[in-house]
Amino acid sequence: MSAAHESPREREKWDARYRERGRESDSSASGWVIECCATLPVDALILDLAGGTGRHAEPIARGGRTVVLTDFVHRAVAAATARGDRILGVVADASALPFGPESFDAIVCVNFLDRSLFVLLGGFLKPGGMLVYETFTRAHLDVVARGRARGPRNDAYLLEPGELATLVSPLIVETHDEGLVVDDAGERHVARVMARKREAGSRVSPIPDSRFPNPE
Repeated sequence: MSAAHESPREREKWDARYRERGRESDSSASGWVIECCATLPVDALILDLAGGTGRHAEPIARGGRTVVLTDFVHRAVAAATARGDRILGVVADASALPFGPESFDAIVCVNFLDRSLFVLLGGFLKPGGMLVYETFTRAHLDVVARGRARGPRNDAYLLEPGELATLVSPLIVETHDEGLVVDDAGERHVARVMARKREAGSRVSPIPDSRFPNPE
């Protein structure tokens, strides 16, 4: 999902989309996101922001972790929670999440962009907590134009080159990539980052960013 502050009209639009699509398949999850989450402690509490019908929440929860999935569409949250007992659902606007400070060990966000939320996300993380984020860059417009994928066309929901690593500050970037990806989730131009909230008194050196190799 790629909306920012969700209006009733947007909610109706996305409800209709979920009704037409049905439950998203496991194969549409980003493998990179699932691999990142596999490194988290098995007792981690993870927020899946704008998580739709749970295409990432389900494989993450299979590892024994508890996932709190939020979305502003009731139909999507209901479908997600039906996927497993370790998936908890909260229907909420991304700009008005009902969580307190330092509530989560990790936050996952895929294909959603609201630049105003990054400060809030850092506040929701416990010290040492991890943000795993992947979403579209402006270069994805070319993939959409070629009919290879769907995705946002509004610049407000597309990242500029190098922007994501800046948006997550003051979190410590551990991994940052951006470029063309072709995997089970499809073809897309994305930026993705795994960033950690600093623990009190810790010193962590960020890892330099890199780029994806061109797919063959």
